[in-house]
Amino acid sequence: MRHVIAGAVLTGALAALPAAQSGEQGVKDEVIAAQKRFYTAYRTCDKATMATLVTDDMMYLHSTGGLQKNKAELVDSLNPANCPFEILQVDPTSVRVYGDSAIIFGNLRYKPKNGPETMGKKIASQVFVKRDGRWLFASNISMEPVPLDTSLKLSQN
Repeated sequence: MRHVIAGAVLTGALAALPAAQSGEQGVKDEVIAAQKRFYTAYRTCDKATMATLVTDDMMYLHSTGGLQKNKAELVDSLNPANCPFEILQVDPTSVRVYGDSAIIFGNLRYKPKNGPETMGKKIASQVFVKRDGRWLFASNISMEPVPLDTSLKLSQN
């Protein structure tokens, strides 16, 4: 009888595993969808939509060194009359979810309307937080990839 019960418990646990994994993938898909909405609003300089997609205290550190410290700075920087981007997106390579927070790491792609595309030359790390059931953009750091020098030794002091 114990073998039957143990078998039933094991079968139930194994059956729940794909559901948990698909649930996790569903959350990752929600975060990626929020990121796509963010970059669509950014690329098209849609101020009204952008204001609904970010936290008030968000920070955006650009690969050029520029920093927007809050929602107002980001939204005010968008100029629909002179929107500069033809392409602006981050292609995710990793999405990690920690409760109501998520980190997306990926390759930044952008192309100004009158310039070359920078595909594969920059990387970005972004944080999204879930508030009132919606994933909102909270932080970005973009940069040129820097090779890691593994020959360096950390000081023991």
